[in-house]
Amino acid sequence: MRILAVDTTSKYLSLALAEGEKVIASFHRVMDQRQCERIIPEIDKILKKAKLKLKDIGCIAFSKGPGSLTALRIGAATVKGFALVLKIKIVSVPTLDVLAYNICKGDTLPQAECPHGFVVPVVDARRGNVYTSVYSLKNGKLRRHLKYSVIPVAELLKSIKGDTIFLGDGLVAYKKTIEGNFRHNAEFAPERYWYPRATTVAHLGYGLIKNKKFEEADKFIPMYLYPKDVQVRNSVK
Repeated sequence: MRILAVDTTSKYLSLALAEGEKVIASFHRVMDQRQCERIIPEIDKILKKAKLKLKDIGCIAFSKGPGSLTALRIGAATVKGFALVLKIKIVSVPTLDVLAYNICKGDTLPQAECPHGFVVPVVDARRGNVYTSVYSLKNGKLRRHLKYSVIPVAELLKSIKGDTIFLGDGLVAYKKTIEGNFRHNAEFAPERYWYPRATTVAHLGYGLIKNKKFEEADKFIPMYLYPKDVQVRNSVK
């Protein structure tokens, strides 16, 4: 099955085309929120690069958030429109999973297996908050220990009870806060791992396709998180 993968949750517009597990074309470039409206022309370009037409797409894998609200809405509206016109289904991949999976692919990280620690993506949600979850990684597989959340950085740090690799654009604003307040060993992934890539969305989306975890386009809703909606109630141990 040919998959169109889309991520518009960060400062990058990221697109990929895949044939099953094999990526055949991709696009990953910094764009501001207005430029994310170029998503349709850029999709057209990678289709031409792969010598495909839109009708050749069998499913759309979408990075459903959380992330930049304006860009996420633009991406979701585009994906839903394509899916309705083409009469195909969507698989939606949580963006925090996409980020955490960057560690699985990392070849220069000092704790790539994290046998006794955690992987924590932190995406800037403004006003001292981050979109986040907590994962462990062993044998190349991720396990999530915390529901997808938007919480103050200080509260997140108190909830984690072990050594941790942090990644995500939240490090731009909060790396020093983490360094000064985290009670365990903190590693920071290189910046190239801080942003979701559509190639990873395609990979994780293919797993959802194999398990038939489709969503109807007219019922699809991105993952929007707001501070009043989510709280960390228990520490992660």
